[in-house]
Amino acid sequence: MSQPNKNRIMDKIIRCLALSKSSNEHEAATALRQAHALMQKHDISVKDVELVDIKFKASNTRSAKRPPIYQIALANMIAKLFGCENYIGNGAGDRSHIRVMCFVGLEMHSEIASYAYDALFRQLKQARQAYIKTELKRVRLAKNKAARADAFCLGWVATVRQLVKTLVPLSTDMALIERAMRQELDLKTTNGVDRVSKSKVRTGTHDFHNGLVAGKDAQLN
Repeated sequence: MSQPNKNRIMDKIIRCLALSKSSNEHEAATALRQAHALMQKHDISVKDVELVDIKFKASNTRSAKRPPIYQIALANMIAKLFGCENYIGNGAGDRSHIRVMCFVGLEMHSEIASYAYDALFRQLKQARQAYIKTELKRVRLAKNKAARADAFCLGWVATVRQLVKTLVPLSTDMALIERAMRQELDLKTTNGVDRVSKSKVRTGTHDFHNGLVAGKDAQLN
């Protein structure tokens, strides 16, 4: 069955299952029979229906295959707070050749997580550049400058977490999300998808604290 046809059948099943909860017993029974008949005919299981609610949302922000620690920290923080999983994959549509951060969860949650990530990462990069130009302008060694800027960014993310928490949705079924990812990503092994993992950075001086302070200026509408 082609994907468009499968989607149409799935929509019919979902509508029938919704009608099966009707207060009209005859209508509910008829709708339930129709749903079961469609599922049996097209070899669609209850688990398949459950997975329809799980959506994969690609962000608009380009990502390296191995992104810097502060980008990982921001993405992981947003994913966790919004009840999503995240990984580095390919963009959607005409951006399918670009590596981006992807969020997996209930449609509303993955949409908000992707938006929050794009908006906050843009602000984080600006804050990082400004910090390097002002506070780190006298640091000569590139690796030291990068490490201190990373520490600043981690402090920034730690503060912004409090801002994001105000938008956190109700808890979600993480096991269902994991199942959706295993099923979907198995079909996309050629895309070279890599899961995001946590990393560590050596912090020094007052850079982390400065990041904590700077993070208070972040905005998320």
